[in-house]
Amino acid sequence: MFNNALYFQATDGTNGYELWKYDGAALALVSNINLTGDSFPQNLTVFSNRLFFSANDGVHGYELWKYDGTNASLVTDLNPGGDSFPDQLTIFNNALYFVATTPTPATNGGNVMETSWRPPPT
Repeated sequence: MFNNALYFQATDGTNGYELWKYDGAALALVSNINLTGDSFPQNLTVFSNRLFFSANDGVHGYELWKYDGTNASLVTDLNPGGDSFPDQLTIFNNALYFVATTPTPATNGGNVMETSWRPPPT
């Protein structure tokens, strides 16, 4: 749940598998991230008043994305020229952590990453 709506991946047969939402009254396509195919958004995690997820835009591969309630945007291209496959998005100590593949992965095939998105101090 984010902004009083349920978010998930679905297809309407035209746009491919993209980010959709249901607000209790209507279904709506949130963003067509991959204009030439399926973005397959997954690992949806709400953090710091944003919805973070992994998706493939057809240009950068599978990378970390965010949706602020208005726009979906790439957070960063962690593995230029390849996929970083962000996974296991986890909130801990007011930070968002995840596992991803980078150009110089750790011996286990991935690195634990932290986003730069932290809520402002109160």
